[in-house]
Amino acid sequence: MDMVTDGSDAKSRSARVKGRFLLAAHAPVWVLVLLGIFLLGKTGTVKAGGASEWFAVVVGLSLISFGITAAAIRASADFLPDPDDADDLREQGRALILGSGALIAAGSSLILLSLSGPGRLVPAAAGLICVLFLNILSTVLAARRWRLLDEMNRAVAYEAGYLAFAWLSVIGGTWAMLAHLGFAASPAPLDWVTMFFGFNFFAGLIALARRGGFERL
Repeated sequence: MDMVTDGSDAKSRSARVKGRFLLAAHAPVWVLVLLGIFLLGKTGTVKAGGASEWFAVVVGLSLISFGITAAAIRASADFLPDPDDADDLREQGRALILGSGALIAAGSSLILLSLSGPGRLVPAAAGLICVLFLNILSTVLAARRWRLLDEMNRAVAYEAGYLAFAWLSVIGGTWAMLAHLGFAASPAPLDWVTMFFGFNFFAGLIALARRGGFERL
């Protein structure tokens, strides 16, 4: 009974440690995000973004937030009182860091794209160069992470890819069909990019949750 209680206490303390790391990692980022949104709103020289731009920003911030979460969870490994939990995180360490970098790069790319273009904060040429760099970086990091994944995580990736394609086909295809028939406005190019990033991300979360991946973190 004492061993069971000690194990439960260790897991509870580990959860609190992870929570502190998450708070420490997220707090400064979200302060900067809110400050940036406030300053952009006060800038009269920058053309205000429409629904497509704001949707891209929300999805981009979601990607960055989860990337920060993965990095913070990995950073907490050396401070966890539960040795099994700590060992699991160390074993996943490189994959977590590479995945974190890929998510942050992809999210930053989407946000930068929403801020780029004629009359926007970032000139189109500079935005294109930076977005391409971030997308290439995200792809390289994701490819390196793939080689480190175990069988369960590769199955999660396959399932996420299938779900993302299905959502893009159904939602994007239906939207395009309604636009063609005159019942809705056509999806903007940025909408397609955002759906591609967003569906891949959220499908990954659902596939991971279905296979109990969050219980291992």
